[in-house]
Parts: sequence; C-alpha cells; structure tokens
Amino acid sequence: MYKLLIVDDEQIEREGMAHFIQWDKYDIQLCGTAWNGADALGKIQKDVPDIVLTDIKMPVMNGIELIQKLSETYRNIVVVVLSGYGEYEFTSQAMEYGIRHYILKPCDEDKIVAVMNDAKKEVDKRREYHTLKRELLPHAKEELFRRLLTGSRLSDDEIMALKKDFPANGDSYRLLAMKNEVSGFEYIEQFILGNILGEILQMATMPLFTYVDDMVIFAIDVCTDNSLSKAVERTLQEFARMKSKAIASAASLEGDISVAHELYKQLLYLFTMVDNKTDAGLLCYPTQNEAESNTYYFDFDRLKSSDRYDNILFEITLAMKKLQSIGLSNDEKQRIFEAFIVTWSSYVGSEKLKLLNIGGINSDESAITEVSRWIAETLNIYETGKEKERMEKILDVIYSNFDNTELNIQYIAKNILFMNEDYFGRVFIRNMHLKFSAYLEQSRIEMAKRLLRVQSGYEDSHADRAHWISG
Repeated sequence: MYKLLIVDDEQIEREGMAHFIQWDKYDIQLCGTAWNGADALGKIQKDVPDIVLTDIKMPVMNGIELIQKLSETYRNIVVVVLSGYGEYEFTSQAMEYGIRHYILKPCDEDKIVAVMNDAKKEVDKRREYHTLKRELLPHAKEELFRRLLTGSRLSDDEIMALKKDFPANGDSYRLLAMKNEVSGFEYIEQFILGNILGEILQMATMPLFTYVDDMVIFAIDVCTDNSLSKAVERTLQEFARMKSKAIASAASLEGDISVAHELYKQLLYLFTMVDNKTDAGLLCYPTQNEAESNTYYFDFDRLKSSDRYDNILFEITLAMKKLQSIGLSNDEKQRIFEAFIVTWSSYVGSEKLKLLNIGGINSDESAITEVSRWIAETLNIYETGKEKERMEKILDVIYSNFDNTELNIQYIAKNILFMNEDYFGRVFIRNMHLKFSAYLEQSRIEMAKRLLRVQSGYEDSHADRAHWISG
C-alpha cells in the first residue's frame, strides 16, 4: 500500500478526491487531507506519506512553499501537483524542485489515477534505491576507511562523510588491528569481532572497521593500553567460542583523522616486529613518554654515529645494564626494547626495513647480540669476509659475557669459539689494534664510568669512547 495525503484549500475538491475515489482499489491508503501547506506539514510530521497530492495556490503556505519544505526535510516523498490554466509560472517553479508529476484541472478519476500510478512507480524506485543504499553504505564506508588508511587521497566531502562514523567525530581515536595470516577473516567474522569489541569497550555504536591484507582494523575510542589489552583478550575469548583462529592484535597511538595513514603504518611496524605471533598479547606502539624514556636508556646520537660494530655492542650492553640496575622484569625489559626498536627505525629513517622480532629473544645476552646486529644492519656497517665475521662473533662473546671474571683469551678460545689461542690473539690485534686484555680492561673501565654518570644523575653525551678505544 502507498500512503497518500491530499492538500487543497478548496473543500469541495479536497473532499471529492478523498471520498469519491476508491483509493484502496488502486493499492493506495488515504492517510489524511490538509487545507494548506502549513496544515500539511503538521500532518506529515505525525504520519509520513509516500505521495503528496497538492494544489498550488493556497493561503498561509502555498504549494511551492510546501514543496520547498519537503525537498529540505522529506526528500523521499513523491509530490504530485494539481495545477490549473494560467499557473505556468508556479508550475515552472515546481519543476525546479524536481517535480515530475502534474494533474491539470479540471480532471476526472481516470486522469488522477493514471498520474498516481506513475507516482507509485517512482515511490518503488526510491524504495529500491534506499534499500540498496542501506545495503551498500557500510561497504562504501569500509572502502573509504580502507583508502584513508592506505594513503589514498579523499575529497573533503568523503572525509566529512567518514568522520561521522569515527569516535569523537574523527578528532581523537586509536586504531586496533586483528590479524590472521592463515585464512584472514570472512565478512561475518569481521562483523562479529566488531560487535563484541564495541560492547566490551562500551562504545555508543559498533566501531567503524575495514579489511586490509588479512587485517581487520577498527577505529575505537581512546583508552589506556592496559584496559584495551583486557578488552581485546575478552573479545578474542568470546570470538573463540564461535570460531577457532590464531589472531594477533596491535594498537596504534591516539590521533585524529588527518594522521590515519601514519597510525596505520604503526600497526604494520608492530606486526612486523613480532612476525604476527599470536601469543605476544596486544602490541602497542610506544607512546611519547616511552619514546622519550628510550633516550635515557639508549644514547641515540652515539648509536647513530657509530662506525664500528663493537661501539654498538658497548651502547646496547650499557642500556641493558641500566635496565638491570632498576630491577625490571623480563617483560618490562622486552617492552622497552620493543619501543626502542620502533623508535630507532623512525630515528634513522629505516621505516622500510623489517623490524626486529624481540619477542623470540629469551635472555639479556641474546637481546644484546640480536639488537646490536640489527642496528648495525640499519646503519650499513657490516663488513664481509671470514675474518670480519669471526671478529664479530668474538665481540658478541665479549659483550655477552662482559661481567664474567674468567673472561680471557684462553676461556673464549677453548670453551666458546674453539679456536687456537695464538690465532685468536692475532685476529684480535689485527682488527682492534689492541691486545684483548687491554681492550677488555678499557671497555670495562669506560662502562663503569658511564654507569657512574647515570647513577650520579647525568651522563656526558659528548664523551667520545671511539677516541680512546681506537687510540
């Protein structure tokens, strides 16, 4: 059935059309009559019709004014205009508002019904359009969101349309990604994850989401890493009741809609850093405070100016000793190293380089070696050749056993590297220009000095270790 409202100031014509035409025979339900535009608007607010049949010349609010109001507020209503001879000026104004259906007075039932049948067809088309629009709108938003994240340029209108679905209208939000490399996520799985997550985070509506390269990415309300980690854990537990999938998760920093692409890149960095391991918990990009704390534990300037592998080993060993001195747990040390790795990558401009998987390192000594080798790779200071590779192994052993009082040529050559002692000594002097014992003693003295500066509340950032170590 199609609901019809008749608007005409002439009572005879209004009542005649209302009562003498058997509207239900034409699948039309008469929902009311009105004697002018203002009266019609009041009734439309209470019961919105599909079709409005209106006269042009009426007191208080004429037909053109009514059409204007409907075009602003009730754009889905199809308007049929009753017009008489000499009303061309009004008719042309109605055409400017897109009115396509007219009945010329005087008219009979056949003429009215013929035009009303055309109006019904237009109602059907509008219904189909809006049904399709409702079905496609979520996918259209997802596509806009995907383009925004991956760096495509959006028009101002597209951004404005998308902001309506962002938390805080796009002014402040975080990105949360869930990833499954094996099979990805079907659309219904993405929807379920978003629905569960939105409820747990107590968001007003289900979070905006999209799908990029095996990742479902949500725009969520700003919250702490700890609360978000708990929410993600609960979400995955609930999801696991329906689907069994290994899912890794990562969260960006807070930002507005203008930095969506940068926040998206943070997610990519985090997943690369742990090779998408699902047992790593929620990965969180380091905050500004965490990034700044790295300047206390790690001397970025010294590291960046390093031109030798042993200088890097020294700095990372020093950083580890700082962490050990304040009694951090292994998880806390890992978190700081993860933050350092991400910060360092941006610091040296190596964003395209694969980030180090610190999650698989199970000891402080291994962390020193792996992180140092990764930094050397970012700085392109690796040297080739069997002797250079052997020398790097020697240096790894020295700094992995830095506090071992039994550390000497005999111990390293016999128990670790299984090398001839004389050969070991020659290789060391040839590469380091110092005897092993002198190098180790000077390194330990310098390490003690640097640690003492830290404990005293300052560290001389201009002290030049490279000067005495190569002298």
